[in-house]
Amino acid sequence: MTTTKQHREGRLVMTLYLGTGLALVVLLMLAGLAMRLGQAGWLKLASVDFYALLTLHGAGMIAAMVLCGMGGLWYLVRREVDMSLAVGLWAFGTALTGIVLVAVAAGIGKFAAAWTFLYPLPFVNPTWPQWSTGAFLIGLTLVVVGWAVWCIQLLEAVLRGYGGFRGILGIDMVFRPKAFAAAGRKPAPPQMLPAFVIAFDGLIAATAASLLGVALIVHWLDPSVRLDPLWAKNLTYFFGHDLANFIIYMLIAQVYVGLPLYTRRPWPNTTVLTIGWWGTLLFLLLAFPHHLYMDFAQPVWIQYVGTAASYLSALPVAVVTVFGGVLLVWGSGMRWALGSTFMFAGLAGWIVGGIGALLDATIHFNTVLHNTLWVPAHFHTYLLGGSFLFAIGWAFAMVEGRSPRTSSAATRWVVAGSVLVGIALLLASFYVAGAAGVPRRYDVEPDPGAFWAGVGSVGAIVLILGLLVGLVEGVRIWRGLKQPRAVGDWPWAPEGAAQPQGVVK
Repeated sequence: MTTTKQHREGRLVMTLYLGTGLALVVLLMLAGLAMRLGQAGWLKLASVDFYALLTLHGAGMIAAMVLCGMGGLWYLVRREVDMSLAVGLWAFGTALTGIVLVAVAAGIGKFAAAWTFLYPLPFVNPTWPQWSTGAFLIGLTLVVVGWAVWCIQLLEAVLRGYGGFRGILGIDMVFRPKAFAAAGRKPAPPQMLPAFVIAFDGLIAATAASLLGVALIVHWLDPSVRLDPLWAKNLTYFFGHDLANFIIYMLIAQVYVGLPLYTRRPWPNTTVLTIGWWGTLLFLLLAFPHHLYMDFAQPVWIQYVGTAASYLSALPVAVVTVFGGVLLVWGSGMRWALGSTFMFAGLAGWIVGGIGALLDATIHFNTVLHNTLWVPAHFHTYLLGGSFLFAIGWAFAMVEGRSPRTSSAATRWVVAGSVLVGIALLLASFYVAGAAGVPRRYDVEPDPGAFWAGVGSVGAIVLILGLLVGLVEGVRIWRGLKQPRAVGDWPWAPEGAAQPQGVVK
């Protein structure tokens, strides 16, 4: 376990990551609101500004949510295994520098090709200055570098603390359960499973993204150096798709720890949960080809792999975790505070968004829905209606678990109700318009796009107002904090959790 000083340092790093990430998320919500207001015809927005905002909102929001997940998971791992504070801060600073460059490229330079751009289009007769293209590419590459350093640090710590690959993967627990129990051995805490999977898969994805980023920067500097467009697109979606999914799994680790704080029941690491994470370890890397169904040059066998992995990736962890979450809450007499409400609601958003994603990954649906607003519908569901709720739920858990102040029932209804209703209206506007065939990435949408953009705008306003009230309530609770518990006191940690096997100072 950690010392008092290490505990304070860990909370500092988590606060930097999580606080910065949540602040950026709310700011970028305003960019999203501006786009929906423009599509509704309620705000005059030039096309060049719309697409620059689209680029800023998309790339920035993913990076901001990544920061939220990185901070919480870094803190959870450091609670159990010693890690360098300097390395954690270096990764944060590098990623944040990259985010700033992306914001400058889109906000000032009006770079408007989004992170999903197809090489070589952003380099061919752009409406923005060449420097903004370079700033955007360098910014994304810096985010990848910060991410890679974070992955290396976590992977080393988890392997050192829990007996290498054999220990963290629970090989003996799964295949030799009697000998495992007879030896008095215990599984790693459940939050260490996503820590390992994200660090391992994340490092593979970061390697591919770094290669692509450097290649694109070289082409920007010397256009005579040409790349293969299909290669570039595959690497773009390999990393982009995986990074968006990493957000979910980083934040679900925080639910493994945060929700039991309210139920007073441990979330155990079981054989079923461990095997589920084995599946995620594999399928997470293989699902991205469903973004490339319409690329006729893509080898057909890759498309089949993408379809199969898309379906299989939904089963192991999502089903096991959500079912486990329901069992954890059922009959526990859980304290329904803001933290527990948001984390539990996020499980529902994760499942709904996953179903939407599976439909889009089905070829017969994909040919109809993929270039419509159905796509932003499903990823807004699992990011906004799932991951974001996990993040703010965790933030509330960090103060509600230690403060003598509690929220009144009326305050909880106002905050949670406005946030959830706002999210529901926003998501419904995307789903219904997408099902009606309204195309995505249009600044001026055909009917009934404008009407549903108006509905989504109202939902976004309600959501933002609810978050502002929630911020005021969170500050009120935080100001009532007592002295923190002893650092070794994990009231929500499973008693059966393994102690780290590495040298923990």
